[in-house]
Amino acid sequence: MNKLNEFYQKNVLALAYVGDAVFSLMVRQFLVEKYNSSLSVINKKANSVVCARYQAEIMQKINNLTEEEIDIAMRARNAHTNNKAKNSTLQEYHLATEFEALIGFWHLTKNTKKLNQIFEECVVEKL
Repeated sequence: MNKLNEFYQKNVLALAYVGDAVFSLMVRQFLVEKYNSSLSVINKKANSVVCARYQAEIMQKINNLTEEEIDIAMRARNAHTNNKAKNSTLQEYHLATEFEALIGFWHLTKNTKKLNQIFEECVVEKL
């Protein structure tokens, strides 16, 4: 079984779990490299994008997904979880879970091109 198929078959909530950590690290690394500010300023900026509401906005902007990526997103949206993000609607939470699952999938399959493209197009402008 190749790596792409191996990670495609993973539980989408596990992909979202990894994606949440990867996205948070990408944002924090970008901010530390870009700004020479106090950690409270950096943390405030990070929290503006590492949240369900903004991740849902990003997910709505993403297009040109492969059939495999669409399937992962749909499975993540429909995954049943007992969690709900603070300060977001249920719809935003489901969209954010889709986003995090895709980030996790791209990270685990080493699709840095897609990760960097989404980050540049949808995150850098906000930071």
